[in-house]
Amino acid sequence: MTIHYQGQTGPKSAAGKRIASLNALRTGLFAKTPLLPFEDEARYKQHIKLVWQSLKPEDAVQVQLVQQIADSMWRGMRQELRAALHREEIFKQLTPRILAGLMSIDESLVPYAPPFLVTPNHRFGRAILKQSRQRHQQYLHLQQNVRGVANYNMVWRSYPEFFQGMHQWFANTISPRIFMSNNQGIEIHWQNRPKDLEAMIVEYGSHLWYVTHFDELRAKIRTWMAIWFFLKGRHSHEVEMYDEIVLRERRSCQLLLDSFFKMRKSQMDHALMMDSRLSLALPNTLEGIDVTVMNPAEIPEPKKRSAKNEMANLEDESSTS
Repeated sequence: MTIHYQGQTGPKSAAGKRIASLNALRTGLFAKTPLLPFEDEARYKQHIKLVWQSLKPEDAVQVQLVQQIADSMWRGMRQELRAALHREEIFKQLTPRILAGLMSIDESLVPYAPPFLVTPNHRFGRAILKQSRQRHQQYLHLQQNVRGVANYNMVWRSYPEFFQGMHQWFANTISPRIFMSNNQGIEIHWQNRPKDLEAMIVEYGSHLWYVTHFDELRAKIRTWMAIWFFLKGRHSHEVEMYDEIVLRERRSCQLLLDSFFKMRKSQMDHALMMDSRLSLALPNTLEGIDVTVMNPAEIPEPKKRSAKNEMANLEDESSTS
């Protein structure tokens, strides 16, 4: 049995057409719909409204251009977000331990590299820094003098701030907690396991080292993160592809804006030209005539002619004729 598929024209329902419009969707750049399923329709409408308020289209052609400009800007923001997410994926591969190793930090500290090591913009308050420096000094003294003691309950009172800080730092990660409920001594569980407690002491002391030295490490962190990104990005075709997509969308949006403003300027020039043709100036009938304003007192009176002289003139004219 032969089946011919030439007559099939795709989905007929609105829902089916909506799904089909997203076929082969990878970057969202060539999607037939300006709004993808995961995007906020309310934000898209607000974006369109703001663009319209900025450009204020005046006719149907300008309306079409403004809509294209708004959609191009929306796609550009989408691609910038996608590019940013891809860059974040590259940095996710850079773990704190890897970064600590690249920075040649002491090997004993590398296993305890904290999460904030890969966030160079992280800041600690002055109070936290002051407290951490004091606790770190107690940790160094403890390591030099009482490391390996059989029962830390005998020595913790010499380092109260360090042990209290460690108790708070591990509060949500271990059970039972380090101190008893009355804070008068270390729990029996940890007194009987000095090696486990010593491992926690080293972990917390290493954390304090990173806190107190973070400002010094910040510049080196930025340098190694940049090296990591460009080395990974150089071998990743997707980074260049997303950057090119963003630039292409920006150029497209700029061309649409140029066309819009050229059209508006052309329409304004045409309107001014038509206005100048329709506004006719009234003719000046006295143009070219030298008008002299005389004082009424200077105007001579007309000569009076007698009736006798008038009759003589008439007789002379009749005899002549």
